[in-house]
Amino acid sequence: MQKVLIPRVLILLIWLPLLLLSGCSATISLPAQVAEPREVQLLLHGRHSSILLTAADQSRLRYSFGDWAWYVANEQSLASGSRALFLDSKGALGRQQIAPASAGENLEAQIGVGIGQRWQFQVEAAKVDALIQTLEQQFQHSQTAPFYSSERHLSFIPSDKPYTMHYNSNHQAADWLRALGLKVEGNPVWGNWQVKNAEPTQR
Repeated sequence: MQKVLIPRVLILLIWLPLLLLSGCSATISLPAQVAEPREVQLLLHGRHSSILLTAADQSRLRYSFGDWAWYVANEQSLASGSRALFLDSKGALGRQQIAPASAGENLEAQIGVGIGQRWQFQVEAAKVDALIQTLEQQFQHSQTAPFYSSERHLSFIPSDKPYTMHYNSNHQAADWLRALGLKVEGNPVWGNWQVKNAEPTQR
């Protein structure tokens, strides 16, 4: 493990300044027309992103993707963090059910974690239902019982995707947004999101 990890750490020391200077960001383009709108939110928690989908009954589901050891096993040492960045590690799919939206609600308090920024989109309801169905089927068919993290406020199952710096929570969020009919261009690795003709919603 150490023989593999050390060279990759050296690669990080070389590439990290370049990545920081490059200002990696992703630009989201909204659909021109939406026949049957349903609200979706992209939430940014530090450098980590999750999505909040509104179901047909107006209840909401938040989905998140992360490194299993870091988010579920709570292994947050420097070695664990380095492994999560540079080695293909076990991914975790998280799920949280939220009550329907209400006037003046404090969403941050409801989900139980900080929200740095959030964006609200209107997308086709059928695409939201299809994505919810796909994600819920993963939970239903998982051979591992969901693990509830009281610290993360999420129920986790193993993801079918490994977690790395090249596919982290922001890349997964971008793929979910694409499944909802949004166009996402650029590299979202650091959670630097831009939305054409839209500003983040105050939390």
